[in-house]
Amino acid sequence: MKTTQRIRRSHAQWREIFTQFEASSLSATAFCKQHGIAYGSFMRWRARGDAATRHTDHVSADDWLPIQLTAGAEDDSLTARGWDIELALPGGVQLRMRAL
Repeated sequence: MKTTQRIRRSHAQWREIFTQFEASSLSATAFCKQHGIAYGSFMRWRARGDAATRHTDHVSADDWLPIQLTAGAEDDSLTARGWDIELALPGGVQLRMRAL
């Protein structure tokens, strides 16, 4: 009986695999066979889309864009009325920030 050893790949390795796959003219089945990749694993990671890259990418200060808070016409002072920011993220996650 032949046993195969399970290969654990990092997010970065899967990202590289998909880069190579996109550059190839092979079908997913042929690509997996040629590179010794389990087709089921390939398809699961492919279905995740960019989820494989989300947790490993480093976010730097250069990735953020500044925002300018301005007072409304009814009030010239942001500190007098406070501010609210609500950010809705995928998966139903909401981030709320308030200054009172």
